[in-house]
Amino acid sequence: MPERGSVLEQRMSAPVVAAPMLREPPALRENFGAAADLHMPALADVQPPPSLASRRDQEDMMSELRSMKGLIEERFGALAFMEKLNRQPAQARLTQKLLDCGFSPALIRKIGDSLPMDVADESGWAAGVLERNLLTADAEAPLEDQGGVYALVGATGVGKTTTTAKIAAAFAAKYGANNLGLITLDAYRIGAHEQLRAYGRILGVPVHTAHDRASLEDLLELLAGKKMVLIDTAGMAQRDARTRELLDMLSHRAIKKLLVINAASQGETIEDVLISYHATLCAGIVLSKMDEAVKLGPALDALIRMKLKVIGVANGQRVPEDWHRLSANALVHRALRAGGSNAYKLDASDVSLIFTAPLGRAQRPTSRPTLGA
Repeated sequence: MPERGSVLEQRMSAPVVAAPMLREPPALRENFGAAADLHMPALADVQPPPSLASRRDQEDMMSELRSMKGLIEERFGALAFMEKLNRQPAQARLTQKLLDCGFSPALIRKIGDSLPMDVADESGWAAGVLERNLLTADAEAPLEDQGGVYALVGATGVGKTTTTAKIAAAFAAKYGANNLGLITLDAYRIGAHEQLRAYGRILGVPVHTAHDRASLEDLLELLAGKKMVLIDTAGMAQRDARTRELLDMLSHRAIKKLLVINAASQGETIEDVLISYHATLCAGIVLSKMDEAVKLGPALDALIRMKLKVIGVANGQRVPEDWHRLSANALVHRALRAGGSNAYKLDASDVSLIFTAPLGRAQRPTSRPTLGA
């Protein structure tokens, strides 16, 4: 017992150790908010996005700057061109001559840039350049001698039916009507349908009608023994949706397409027709209404730039007398002899205005050959 008491007394007399103090957990929300305040700007410092009105003002300003830049380029272009005309009178005369004949600024620039400084006759030199770049079939066998299956396509009223009759008459005179086949796809116009039948009766050749691709293929198989088969098609404007259907109908491997172009049309219209009818996939071009064309330059210009071959020309209503195969020399000289009204002739100031715009903006990109000097 004394030992137990002494132990108890020792425990009671031992110093009391203070209990450890517990720390309160940190205020995370307050600390986080304080830290965020150090890195995030106040709402008053944040710039709002530009308004729709301010964006429009910026776009308008950029548009005005672009317009001013274009105006400055045009003015400097005019000054440079006038200076060039003053320094090179031969090029000035040639430029004005070709413009009066209906050739495009795009082609004239290419020709003028290649004009030698010491040339004596600039018009004769330009005629030679145009002849070398105009493709014709005068060195090939005539169309009626080659034979084959040909479909004449083109816009309304360009003379497809009459041209078909001219080629048919020229062929029949050489090889006989029994070797000729005639097909018409022009079911839209009764007049054109009957016109070809009238020509067929004169030649002694029956005219067959095809209403769709299946009937056309059946007729081609029926006429497979003929030396030449001519297909007259419906005239459609180049922007008509049915033009694509017609071209698809004529996609038979045996059919060669001849695109008939009105030589009296404007240059922009001719180029639009060439593009819409996929002229580069045609066997050649027929220039019709040559007798009505005051200027042949626009037609030849488009054909040169797109590297298309002239198969033949039609210059009247007579069958077959008004069907011809002309050389490049004959066509170019005809184009350079163009007259026209004085109201449409250009003087030096008019010429400078035409050439002020850069070439890339003045002319729509097309396939252009490299003109040989």
